[in-house]
Amino acid sequence: MDLKFLAIRELIKEADDSLATISEKGGAIDVEDPMAQQLFNALVSAYGKRSALTHGSFNEENSEGYPFIAGFKKFIDSTPDDATFLSLCDQALAQLAASLQQPSARSATGGYVIFMYYSSDVFDYLLIGLVRDKSGVAFDQDLNPTKVIEVDLEKLHQAAKINITTYKEGSDSYLSFIGSRRKGDITHYFSNALGCTDVVPSKKSTSDLIRASEDFCRHYHLEEKQDEIVEDVVSYLSRQREDKQSAYLPDVAQIFDNHLPPEQAEQATGTFSKFANSENYQVSQEFQPHTSTINSYTKVKAKMDNWQLDFAKRSLGNPNSNSEIEFDPQTNSLRINRLSTKVIEQLKQALNVDD
Repeated sequence: MDLKFLAIRELIKEADDSLATISEKGGAIDVEDPMAQQLFNALVSAYGKRSALTHGSFNEENSEGYPFIAGFKKFIDSTPDDATFLSLCDQALAQLAASLQQPSARSATGGYVIFMYYSSDVFDYLLIGLVRDKSGVAFDQDLNPTKVIEVDLEKLHQAAKINITTYKEGSDSYLSFIGSRRKGDITHYFSNALGCTDVVPSKKSTSDLIRASEDFCRHYHLEEKQDEIVEDVVSYLSRQREDKQSAYLPDVAQIFDNHLPPEQAEQATGTFSKFANSENYQVSQEFQPHTSTINSYTKVKAKMDNWQLDFAKRSLGNPNSNSEIEFDPQTNSLRINRLSTKVIEQLKQALNVDD
C-alpha cells in the first residue's frame, strides 16, 4: 500500500449539544513520517476488520444538495496535491459539521477526522475515518502509574471508504461505510454528509446473493447440481471474507458458467449477474461478505461406517425447534423432519414397505 496524502482535523461537539465546530488545529501530515505510516496501517487494518460494512454510491440525482460530491469529482479530475487534498477535506468537514447539528445526530459527539488518499494493488482509495480519545496508563520516571490520553486507533466510530478507481470506471458500487449501530443501520449523519445513497447492509447482500443462486438453479432446472453450486458460492464468499476482500458478482457468475451443462450454456452463460442484480434481489456488483450469514450456509459433514450426512448448518437445531434436522444432546440422536415425497419413497423402497 502506498499512502499519498494524509490530513488530520478535529470536529468539536458534545453529546446532546446542537452546536458542532471545526477546530483550527491540524492539517496535512508528512506521509514519510514513520508515525504517519503507523497511523495509516492501523486505520486500514481497523476498517478491514469490520464485518458489517454497507456499500452504495453517491446521490447523483441530487448532487447539488451534497457539496462534497462536487468537491470529490473536482479532486479526482485534477492533479492531486496538498492544496487540492486539503480543499476536499475542508468541504467534507463543513458537511460533517452541518450534519452533526441535525436533530437526528443530537446524541453524537465529535472526534478526530482522518483523511487518507492511498493506493493498494491497482486501486486508489479515499478513506475518511472518525476516531476518539481513550484513557490509558503509563509510568513516569519514578515508575509510578499515571493516566495518559491516547487516540483509540483500533476503534473506528464512523468511516467511509471510496474506491476512486471503480468510481471512474462507472461501477454501481464504489462506497462502503461504517456507521452508528445505535440506530440499527448505517445511514446516519456521516454517510448523509458525504451524499451516500442506496446503501445495502452486507448481511442483506450476502443472503440475497445466496437466495438468487438458489432461484437461478431452479429457473434453469439445475436442481440436481444446486447444492454443489451453492456450496461453491459460499466457499467463494468465505475465501473473500478471510482475505478481507469484497465479493464481486462477475466472479460468482463465473461459478455458474462453469457448472452449466452444454445444452444450456448458450442460453444461460453470463446471465447470472443480471439475474442477481435485478429488482428482485438487488445484489450490488461489489459488496462485503457477511461472516455470520456465510457461516449459516456452511456445510456440516459427518460420516460413520454405514451412513454419512451432508447438510447446511442453518438446517440444524435443538429438539422441538422445528428445524429440518434436530439434534438431542441428551440422547445423542438426530431427527430429520419435513422429508420430501421422493426421499420418503426411497426409504420405503429400501425397507420394502408397501403403502
